[in-house]
Parts: sequence; C-alpha cells; structure tokens
Amino acid sequence: MGWIRANNTASAKPFGEPEANEKTESDAEHIEITEDESNNDKAYPILSKRVPEKDLPTIPPKEVKEKDGKEGRRLWIVIDNLVLDCTSYVRRHPGGQQIIQGFGGQDCSWQWWTFHDRKIWNDIALNLRVGRVEGIENRHQKPKAFVGLRGFGYQED
Repeated sequence: MGWIRANNTASAKPFGEPEANEKTESDAEHIEITEDESNNDKAYPILSKRVPEKDLPTIPPKEVKEKDGKEGRRLWIVIDNLVLDCTSYVRRHPGGQQIIQGFGGQDCSWQWWTFHDRKIWNDIALNLRVGRVEGIENRHQKPKAFVGLRGFGYQED
C-alpha cells in the first residue's frame, strides 16, 4: 500500500511490541495535551471536546494544506472533514511519527478508521480538533474489501 512506508529500519521492532517507554493503545486514555505542548496557533486553537462539531470554525482548504508539518509548520490532518492538530501528539503516536507526518495537510479518513476505533477517537482525536474543512480529498483510493481471496461481492459463474 502506497500510504504506508517503513523506510526507517533503525527504529524497526516486531509489530505489536511496544518499546520500554512507548505508550500502547491501552494507555491511550491517559494521553493528554499539556499546556506547554498546546497549540500556539492563535487563529485556530485546539478546542475542547465539549465544543459541538457544528460550532467548530470552518477553515479554508488552502490553509489546511499548508499545515503539513514541514519546515516548522504545524501538522494538521483531516478525518471526516474535521481538522486535527497533531503537532504535539505526533511524537507519542504508537504507530510512529511517519504515519501522521505522511498525511500532513491531507485527508486520511479511511486510513484512520481502518486502524482506530471510536474509543481512540473519543479519547485522543476529539482533543486535537481545531475546525472543519470541505474540499480536501484523500489522495489514496480505498482498496477493495476482500473476503478470503476474492473481492467482496464476487460471484463465480
């Protein structure tokens, strides 16, 4: 899959085995943004999870695309048209920094929901929202679902 790259062999470890100081998914509920790591973007601060989705500010797509985490810029990703500021969280992501950095300024909705459940959304992602956006497309086509070795819905003649 083109959206997953494992180029960093220096940090390679067996899949599913956390490093000694690495947080696991079971620790996810304990991950919080501290004040010293909070968003310093005055125009779009990280909002409380108590702020209803309808009350989130609308951010222009051009501005979201600029927040790609490169050259000292903030690192935003889009999930289901909600913009998350992952700048301070990226270092703690259990799957590694490269996963989030690879989607900076882009939509990664189906990839997110492939690997995360509603609990992770409620415990972590809702604490990273800065706004809403329309018009950011996922650059990776979602692969077909397979059942066994056949595509879903395949019928033999």
